[in-house]
Amino acid sequence: MEISAINLTKNFGAERGVTDLNFKFTKPGLVGYLGPNGAGKTTTLKLFSNLLFPTSGNAIVNGIDVRESPAKALSNISALVESPEPYPHQTASEFLEFVGRIRGMNPGDTKKRITELADELHLESLAKKTGKMSKGNKQRVMLAATFLPDSDILLLDEPTGGLDPAEAKDVRDVLKEMKKDKLIIMSSHLLYEVTDVADDIIFINGGKILLIDTVENVSSKFGGKNNTQGLEDTYIKLIREGQL
Repeated sequence: MEISAINLTKNFGAERGVTDLNFKFTKPGLVGYLGPNGAGKTTTLKLFSNLLFPTSGNAIVNGIDVRESPAKALSNISALVESPEPYPHQTASEFLEFVGRIRGMNPGDTKKRITELADELHLESLAKKTGKMSKGNKQRVMLAATFLPDSDILLLDEPTGGLDPAEAKDVRDVLKEMKKDKLIIMSSHLLYEVTDVADDIIFINGGKILLIDTVENVSSKFGGKNNTQGLEDTYIKLIREGQL
């Protein structure tokens, strides 16, 4: 498994979304993509999901350029970007089975996995139409849809947005298990969330990467044994002061 950015740049007219991004990850684990609102996190994930085309540079998945061969590059990726919602006229079960068919999953495997995810994510009744669900429940259904295929790479854009603390913890617990054999890129602006689940971290602001390192290295350098304090100190120095 591999995901890498090579001088990846996206301009929106005169404005730049992201500029000359360079990173490469090739093994299981969770990468926390951390920055303030508008830093370029979602733009990056859209470039890797083929939802945006780069102005220049390359988004590479398993050695394949996403722009040149999107179907092949994305065949082993699951992505949750921004805030999509399930089809309101379908029940949670119908929607998840529909996703399974789109992803070419065996119907029996799909139903088994739906049952597992319903338990892990504490989904509301699978028989309830998603249009009548709360925002948090809709988000958990979308997370279940993202986790449904056995993809090696997951792209998650602030996946706990709209969830209460207990629901968010359920998601983090699932991610802790999944990252043992999957590569997960998770954007967030929540420091405690990143310290809880991430192995590596990317700090981004103004569309530019400011730092790439392990959470352990950043935390020990700036916060001793307190991981959250270490990331917070680094975040403030980079985002607000522009220096370490």
